[in-house]
Amino acid sequence: MEIDQCYQLFGLTSNATLEDVNKAYKALAMQWHPDRIPRENVQLQLQAQEKLKEINHARDSLRKAAEQKESGSQRYSHQNKQTHQHQTKYHSKYQSAYQGYAQQKASDHTSERTSERHYSYQSRSQSHTYQAYQSHQSSQQTSKQQSSQSTHSSSSDSQKRQHKSDLTGADFRGANLREKYLEGRNLSYANLSNADLTDAFLHRVNFQGANLQGANLFRANLFQANLQNADLRGANLIGADLSGADLSGADLSGAKVGFGEKIMVKLTNVNLKGAIMPNGVIYS
Repeated sequence: MEIDQCYQLFGLTSNATLEDVNKAYKALAMQWHPDRIPRENVQLQLQAQEKLKEINHARDSLRKAAEQKESGSQRYSHQNKQTHQHQTKYHSKYQSAYQGYAQQKASDHTSERTSERHYSYQSRSQSHTYQAYQSHQSSQQTSKQQSSQSTHSSSSDSQKRQHKSDLTGADFRGANLREKYLEGRNLSYANLSNADLTDAFLHRVNFQGANLQGANLFRANLFQANLQNADLRGANLIGADLSGADLSGADLSGAKVGFGEKIMVKLTNVNLKGAIMPNGVIYS
């Protein structure tokens, strides 16, 4: 698997940190762990095992890439520190040598000659000191610019992530969002009618007032998702995990939740107050 495919599988970009990789891996591993699949469903068990192998391979590749980037950054910082120490040591040695030279010349000449030599030495010493000062100031300026660029880049990345996570009112009608990692995104009042969200990771996603009519949420992970007043009419919820989700006021008329009388949706600690159930009954 190419490194770009690994980033895509984890829903990350190439500047992801080791912490980002570990967090994404934990979420995907939880989603595809074979223990979550009924043992009697052999086909799904095999699919989950293969998927977990793919996730483990991607994790190893991304961890190695992240560690190499962090190691390179530390090595660059150490080299800069060594260069600065060498420059400081050289400047101190240079000043000491010239001070000794000035004292020796002063003892061998008349006061007038001594004054001239002393003035000449002072000029050279001040010149070299000023050059060292200029070099130091230039180094500091470069460091400040790099720091400013890094801060600006970090701020820009943060703003991009924030903008990317806010998808209020977005139009995803009929979109293919299979296996997408959308944890924590704001999709309130978005139009996802007939969208394919099979196996999507939707932890704590805000679907308040969203249109999910006819959407395929087969095996989607909607842990603690906000589905207040969402339109889920005719949606496929078979195999979905809605543990801790808020479905108050949601419309689930005609939604697929199992076969016959067997419910195949995880509804642990779900808020269904005022929700319209698949059979048309309002939950009180």
